[in-house]
Amino acid sequence: MMSRLSCLTAIVLLSALQPAVAQPYPARPLKAVVPFPAGGAIDVAARLVLEGMAASLGQPVVVENKPGASGNIGTQQVARAPADGYTLLLGAAVNTVVSPVMYTKLDYSVDKDLAPLAQFGSAANLVYVHPSFPARTLAGVLDELKRHPGKYAYASPGSGTTVHLTMELLRARQNLAVQHVPFKGSPAAISAVAGDQLKLGIDAAGPTLPFVQGERVVPVAVTASKRLAALPDVPTFAEAGVNVALPSSYLGFYLPAGVPAGIAERLAAEAEKALARPEVAGKLRQLGVEPEFLGPQAFAAKVKQERAMWAEAVKLSGATID
Repeated sequence: MMSRLSCLTAIVLLSALQPAVAQPYPARPLKAVVPFPAGGAIDVAARLVLEGMAASLGQPVVVENKPGASGNIGTQQVARAPADGYTLLLGAAVNTVVSPVMYTKLDYSVDKDLAPLAQFGSAANLVYVHPSFPARTLAGVLDELKRHPGKYAYASPGSGTTVHLTMELLRARQNLAVQHVPFKGSPAAISAVAGDQLKLGIDAAGPTLPFVQGERVVPVAVTASKRLAALPDVPTFAEAGVNVALPSSYLGFYLPAGVPAGIAERLAAEAEKALARPEVAGKLRQLGVEPEFLGPQAFAAKVKQERAMWAEAVKLSGATID
């Protein structure tokens, strides 16, 4: 009797010591940190793709907005998160390339603590003018600025934004004497041009669309490789005859460094599936975001390639922060 009890006890103990069978990934909800304010075009674009991913992952993806310090607060949170595949970061050029150059002191390293997962879109910038501006083509705008150095100023949504930095590159490469007037966000900047306080502006295409549709500002050209579906009549810089190398304002997802390759590949595949959904791609285009998928390796290569241009732009702007 005692021998039988001992055997049963041993079996129970051995069973308790066996490792639990791993549940298939994902076994619980995921979290995506968006380091920008809720309701903006970037936030809405990220949510569209994440909703598509959640549908096929079989688990919800909870979005947490952590704005502040050009996206550094939310970025740092993900850089310190467990590398288990349950935390994603919305990575834009401003918080993954510009901030590491602009901020002289960061408590994390984008290269060491984060890993590119997938690009899902590009947010082109739009050069626009007040209807009273004497030119409506990009060549005409540049010629007007060159013929009247110092006469004009341009509006941007803020110092150190990718919009501002893009214009600083254009200013340097076209030898333009034009002043920068930063505003607190896109609505204020575009409204200043629409209200004829300034004659010229540059901003992300998305926030500018209502003003273009209301004929309060005139679109001139987009900094994209092809025309935007939301602005089919507005030429690209290349089509307008201005061939300047400008970096892209990409949108994508990052993971904490060290996430198992299989999990990263699964998440990247789900992002690609989400973009393939017509309703997702269509809504992104309405926001002025062109759907564009790049997997982990291609996305990492693109970020690395454009880093030098963003670093040059930061240097030209003088917008370094201790």
